[in-house]
Amino acid sequence: MDMIRAENVCVSFGDLDVLKGVTLSVKPKEVVCIIGPSGAGKSTFLRALNHLEHINNGAIYIEDQLLTHHENGVRKLKISSKERRKILLEVGMVFQRFNLFPHKTALENMMVAPMHVLGKSKEEARQKGIEILQRVGLGDKLDAYPNNLSGGQQQRVAIARALAMEPKTILFDEPTSALDPELVGEVLSVMKQLANDGMTMVVVTHEMGFAREVADRVLFMDGGVIAEEGTPEEIFQHPKSERLQQFLKAVL
Repeated sequence: MDMIRAENVCVSFGDLDVLKGVTLSVKPKEVVCIIGPSGAGKSTFLRALNHLEHINNGAIYIEDQLLTHHENGVRKLKISSKERRKILLEVGMVFQRFNLFPHKTALENMMVAPMHVLGKSKEEARQKGIEILQRVGLGDKLDAYPNNLSGGQQQRVAIARALAMEPKTILFDEPTSALDPELVGEVLSVMKQLANDGMTMVVVTHEMGFAREVADRVLFMDGGVIAEEGTPEEIFQHPKSERLQQFLKAVL
């Protein structure tokens, strides 16, 4: 079973074709990193997988359940929003911006969705929240408000919050791009630990070292398509296309 399967996904904004037929399968426990220049469609693709972006064409499956299907802009799948939400509970997402509730502590931020979406009791959500915050190295920051946390700590709370929903796959949209350089490492180390623990992950990233070290597969996106894909060694040591060679020369 694929955790995520995208087939010929196209997204347009007006006359601008952002994704031009992207196909991808992600296996259980696989870590897929997506690299490429700005404007390549990487974040749009990630948002489409999580139904945050409307697709014009193609199909997306989550654990072999059809989430959305369009042909030439026409919706082919009739599904209730309740059914769709249920399917999407299997997928967590971590954004560039942390999107924490500023008036709630780290622990309270952790408890909101499990209580309101999963129907957990306050005590259950609290215990789970403490456990996950300890797991990401923030056991001493349970009662801290977001504005008293560094960017790296806020992003770790955001990752912990995604974990609190017990997803089987987590999508990361450039999770370190809003951080000061010296705070990047603490977030990447949490992500490496998740990968080691067997979490299925799709990561849009500019951190080439992370992609090289942690990914099972690396995709190079350019101009709205997957221009090249392979193992980290194939992509970084033996890039085939001139475009990928140029890109790596610029970023490494």
